Amino acid sequence: MRFLITLTLLCALVPLPSFGHAWLKLKIATMEYAPYTSTEMQHDGYINHIIADAFLETGVVVEFVSMSWEDALEAAKSGEYDAVSYGNFVRAREDEFFHSEPITAESLVFYVNKNAGPENWRELSDLSEHKMGVTDGYLYNDELASYIQAGSNIVKNSDDDTNLRALIQGDIDVFPIDELTGWYLLERDYSNAERNKVMAIKPFISTVTTHLLIPKGQSDSQLILALFNKGLESLTLEGKLTRFKRLLKEGYYQHPQKKVNFDRR
Repeated sequence: MRFLITLTLLCALVPLPSFGHAWLKLKIATMEYAPYTSTEMQHDGYINHIIADAFLETGVVVEFVSMSWEDALEAAKSGEYDAVSYGNFVRAREDEFFHSEPITAESLVFYVNKNAGPENWRELSDLSEHKMGVTDGYLYNDELASYIQAGSNIVKNSDDDTNLRALIQGDIDVFPIDELTGWYLLERDYSNAERNKVMAIKPFISTVTTHLLIPKGQSDSQLILALFNKGLESLTLEGKLTRFKRLLKEGYYQHPQKKVNFDRR
């Protein structure tokens, strides 16, 4: 209780300085998950822009280091990094990580091969005759994670791009992915003919909240969590989260040589 009171007082007293007056610098492990996080995008992507500005509200600057999702989790747990940007809320992760207050809410959908995949679904059991690709190392929501663990029709690939390529080629029939990420990667990296071979189907799998992940067991974990949550609250009250979302929809964050027409959504 005394520690939490100290955190609260500290957060209340921290001024809103510029980069030049930062009192703390953090290293955050991130990954390539465009358009949300990517070293090839403005501000390292939409989510990382929010994270950096939220911390700056409390006088903290951050350095993002890109790596694979699995490496990011392991490096944070071992104390090499102060946090991971970013992850969906997954109950199974709570033993090892604090979840910050929600940063965004995103929709998880199934993309399917138009010739081999279903046109819609109601229960996960409806997909039992279809080969499902998943990205190795990802934690999906609890229901889907249980289905994946028990399923005999699951194909694991190293990244989302490999799964999308397999879906287009018909090597898999179904692939769960964040709706915007799936659309963005298809628009950025594939031809019209390739895009026309796949589609997103309804209903959504789920709408998930996204969070900064802070490893438990480190001496300053709760301080980092409190500082970020306070900064995120400030951004919300100032209307900056709405502004960042508008910038995302306008294509501000994307790679200048790999532009995507967001008006096609």
